[in-house]
Amino acid sequence: MGKITLTAAIVICLSFTAHSAVVMDMLGRRVDVPDKKIERIIALRHSMSFISYLGAQSMVTAVERIDKKDYEKRPYVYANKDIVKDLPVVSEGGAKGIPSNEMMISLKPDVIFTVTQDASEADLMQRKLRIPVVVLRYGYSGVEFSDIYRSLELAGKILNREQRAAELISYMERLKKELDFKPDKRARAYIGGVSYKGTQGMDSTEANFLPFRLAGVENTADSAGLKGHVFLQKEYLTLMNPDIIFIDSAGFSLVADSHAKDSGFLKRLKAFAGGRAYLLPANTYYYTNIDLMLANAFFIAKIAYPDRYKDLDPDKKAGEIIKVFTGKDVFPVVKKDMGGFQRLRLTDREIKAEVIH
Repeated sequence: MGKITLTAAIVICLSFTAHSAVVMDMLGRRVDVPDKKIERIIALRHSMSFISYLGAQSMVTAVERIDKKDYEKRPYVYANKDIVKDLPVVSEGGAKGIPSNEMMISLKPDVIFTVTQDASEADLMQRKLRIPVVVLRYGYSGVEFSDIYRSLELAGKILNREQRAAELISYMERLKKELDFKPDKRARAYIGGVSYKGTQGMDSTEANFLPFRLAGVENTADSAGLKGHVFLQKEYLTLMNPDIIFIDSAGFSLVADSHAKDSGFLKRLKAFAGGRAYLLPANTYYYTNIDLMLANAFFIAKIAYPDRYKDLDPDKKAGEIIKVFTGKDVFPVVKKDMGGFQRLRLTDREIKAEVIH
């Protein structure tokens, strides 16, 4: 743990005044937070996931409406549903959700957490509300463990959940070691249907996709020389023709609708022709779901390298991971809602999701 926790000393406590501690958030903003036990917080823009993983839900005084619906698609939301059901709503959430300044002021939170790449947005909110606004994040372009770890440490320090943050970081390090396989020849794969400002179709993908990196899989989109979310043209995907294709369940209906209108495209891809196309639980559904992202990495590794991971049960592993993060094994709920891990088979106008035996 020594190497991991060094970041906290750099990122978190910089100085103290008589009534506040100055912290540096994930955008390098210096923020004065109360030098006292934090009791009331508001979590915007999916920062609720970090708060939930740290076990600090009881401090939340209001939520976004998106954290009161689609319970089955995000494990932390399902685990929180009884906790947040009677809390006031300060924003619809999502890319277009605008929080109510008046309501947030009336609730008198000690700190507001948010996820954004725009420092000026956080600064403006803080000036208007006169409430500390601390930015967390998953990564700058794509998801990075370093940003996840630092965000957990930062929120953990502010909320007196440092031990819980350390436990989660240690657990993720152990998961990474379980997937520490370096094949002589990497399988080539593509992830389609990745959400980006809403649900998207087959052309929506992510370069530098963390589950592929963890599983030791070559990402078709990386050859474009970009990082983070990318829209790839059909012609490019046909040319690259990856060995394996995964579809994020958040965008599966759009992929299926497109196939119903034009069945020729997917039929040209060898992954579908060879029975190597698969459905994943939503890796991205209103930002990244860290627990599902990690569970997906194990399934991807098993599909790409079945001999190496012949004893791995993806459902069981997903349940374990989700329980560590949320306190509850709600993977059966996710599986019932989104299909879990399934093989995809083409018919003339449909894509059939089938249980893998």
